[in-house]
Amino acid sequence: MALSIDFETRSATDLLTDGAYNYASCPSTDVICMAYSVDGGAVELWTPGDGVPEVFRNPGYWYAWNAAFERLIYDYIMVNDYDFPSVPLETWRCTAFMSRCNNLPNALGNAARCLKVDQQKSSRGKELIKLLCIPLTDGTFCEDPELLEELYDYCRQDVRTEMAVYAQLRQPNVDEWHDYFANERINDRGIRIDSALCQAAQGYAAEEEADLIARIEEVTQGVVCKARGEKLKEWVVERLTEDQQALLVKHRGGEKMLSLDKYNRGRLLALDDLDPDVQEVVECSDFAQKSSVGKFKALQRLADPDDGRVRGALMCNGASQSGRYSSKGAQVHNFPRMVMGDPEEVRADLIDEIMPEDIVEHNDLPIMTILSRMLRPALIPEPGNIFLVSDWSAIEGRVAPWLCDTAEGEEKLSLYRDKKPVYEITAAATFNCTIEEVTKDQRQVGKVQELSMQYQGGANAFMAMARGYGLNAAKAEAEKYKKAWRRNNPWAEHIWADIERAARLAVTNPGHQYRAGKLMYVGVRDILAGGITLFCKLPCGRYLTYPDVRIEMKEAPWGDPMPQLTMLRAAFVPKANEKEWPRSGIYGGLLFENAVQGAAASLLREAVYECYAQDLNVVFHVHDELVLEQKRGEGVKALHQIMNRAPEWADGLPLAADVEVMERFGK
Repeated sequence: MALSIDFETRSATDLLTDGAYNYASCPSTDVICMAYSVDGGAVELWTPGDGVPEVFRNPGYWYAWNAAFERLIYDYIMVNDYDFPSVPLETWRCTAFMSRCNNLPNALGNAARCLKVDQQKSSRGKELIKLLCIPLTDGTFCEDPELLEELYDYCRQDVRTEMAVYAQLRQPNVDEWHDYFANERINDRGIRIDSALCQAAQGYAAEEEADLIARIEEVTQGVVCKARGEKLKEWVVERLTEDQQALLVKHRGGEKMLSLDKYNRGRLLALDDLDPDVQEVVECSDFAQKSSVGKFKALQRLADPDDGRVRGALMCNGASQSGRYSSKGAQVHNFPRMVMGDPEEVRADLIDEIMPEDIVEHNDLPIMTILSRMLRPALIPEPGNIFLVSDWSAIEGRVAPWLCDTAEGEEKLSLYRDKKPVYEITAAATFNCTIEEVTKDQRQVGKVQELSMQYQGGANAFMAMARGYGLNAAKAEAEKYKKAWRRNNPWAEHIWADIERAARLAVTNPGHQYRAGKLMYVGVRDILAGGITLFCKLPCGRYLTYPDVRIEMKEAPWGDPMPQLTMLRAAFVPKANEKEWPRSGIYGGLLFENAVQGAAASLLREAVYECYAQDLNVVFHVHDELVLEQKRGEGVKALHQIMNRAPEWADGLPLAADVEVMERFGK
């Protein structure tokens, strides 16, 4: 039996800021209605006062979009308040997760629109939720019967839309569902936060942000009074040269625009000839927009008031093009990796409300930088426990040549097997010197080459990443570094070409498989969004999906039109009046990046499974970094073995990982 379910609820708690776990457990939260369908049949409605429908007592799979929310509402309210039977986690099937497995939108309305199903999500929902699901000023809820009938219809339609989308999706296999359930168990356990640190940090960040905005207003002579927005961008752009403005150009959905986002602010600040006033305004804006204050506030809002743990922070297959996990709510994946050298000392200063200027002077860093480097240390274990933290050394650098399955790739892998200094070797080849002669700055060049160029990145990719490592390289210099890296890593250019060739053949010859290294590509006609869906089978057996792939004539960077692969892009959302879903180009280097990151993500999944098998407590992870919470003295040896043993499908892949014991999360 397949049961499709959707709830409409109301609460004094804010779902968006407080998270689904706090929302579902809040005493004020109640169910307004539940719509459900059995095996795709007519949609029924349940409201409080009705009995328990017999279908809820029968085993089967229960489908819901973003099923974690439905599961929590069911467990906290339907079971406890309305005598519905308890069901295990494995009963639930999340159709949003299924959509992400197909590299399609995560939002129900977007997925329905993208797939052009005949049952679209009602646009009336947001207004009805504001009217009926959020308390009035006196704390009561609107009970207007006509509005409630509209909400009932809206809930029914959501179930119809979910079923219509579900019918077009590739069903995840058993291993993929295991990924989902493992992720939900991690989310249910949660991660504890240092509430006192979060509270103190917010005060410092708010004060510093006010000072930065005041300085922006002073420099712009009152024209700009915010640290972000159109007025600030206009003020900056008016004072840039044409060449400088060109650094801000971005393309979104086929449209050209100027953006003053974090990446472009970094590009401006790296210039030597930037107007001093513009530089100061951009610097102030950059510091003010550091997400520290927002993340500390989010951590505190999302934490359970009883045990201080943030739950629901991870999204399985959140990065749907590669299948990597992503983070939501607190966005722990985006916490800066750099942490303060002595976080306990900095915490004590913040808690004791030491003057900001004294903290800045003592640490020789701006206060916003100090706060951003205290985000990771704001995650702590329970008293008596410790964190065990382990991440793989250069995991993408190892997986990439391993996937090539060539003698050239094996030669690169041998450097890792023999524990050779890869960055120094790359630098020595680039600068035509011995490894012993490589300077610190040259090693940084070698590191950036390794990190920025194995996915067909060129001079621009090198320059963009170099800024994050304190390197400034001219275009000609970066071009030289690109050629040197490619010359010394011939396996890379070969696999980019092999993958693009295999993908093009798979698109033009649906149903036939084409191999590139350890990867297999196949095109399937008339599924998902129509056209040709391109699949990449990873060595672990998991599939990466590219919906509606076409070969279209597009302008190349050098100006000439040429046939290029394009795909429907789930992450882009068209304007309301547009009928076609946005598309983007794909090429050998990008497909290779997806495959490498996808294989690395599968290694992490295997490690999580093994941790569960050995009763180790995974509390979260960040890409290739796994974090366990254990009793002091437990689990170090077991985790080390797990992280350094490749699964059967990754035979020959040399892994290397250490385990660190931490009193609070760091690096």
